Amino acid sequence: MKRALQPVKAQPETRRELIKISEFQRRRWGANGTPPCSQAIRNYIKNGIIPGEQIGKLWYVDWTAYQAGNRNDLVVMVLKGAA
Repeated sequence: MKRALQPVKAQPETRRELIKISEFQRRRWGANGTPPCSQAIRNYIKNGIIPGEQIGKLWYVDWTAYQAGNRNDLVVMVLKGAA
């Protein structure tokens, strides 16, 4: 006897939030901070230092991936009491 195929549940997809470099500079360094220039951030994206991509002629930072991967290991150790 054959079993009926069960529908596969879709895995929850992580939503990407692509933001312009100017918005990234504002969010990361704030109004009073001194961010790297736009060209430097484009180079960081090209070299894989900051997650992002080029769409057409514009460059975008993947804010969700940046926040997930941007953590200070020393701070994590201190908070855990390991340092």
